[in-house]
Amino acid sequence: MIRIKELTQEQRDALENMKKNHQGHMPRMRAHAVLLSETGFEVQELSKIFGVCRQTTATWLKSWNKAGLAGLEDKPRSGRPPRKTQTA
Repeated sequence: MIRIKELTQEQRDALENMKKNHQGHMPRMRAHAVLLSETGFEVQELSKIFGVCRQTTATWLKSWNKAGLAGLEDKPRSGRPPRKTQTA
């Protein structure tokens, strides 16, 4: 069972800010999962809430424990950037 360490008020505030204001959808979900985990939600419950597999949720919590907010950010991906399309 994966548990996050008890959050400080500063960490809670930073997570709430990320959950509400981050431009990326996934970092917002990850921040929300960490906040819910602190209140006692289990990995299995979080997986159902966010519609992801248990291993994905566990990875989010491990990333938080290891790197804090930086661990919840999207990692750079390889590949070609998306094409820009013209709007008429």
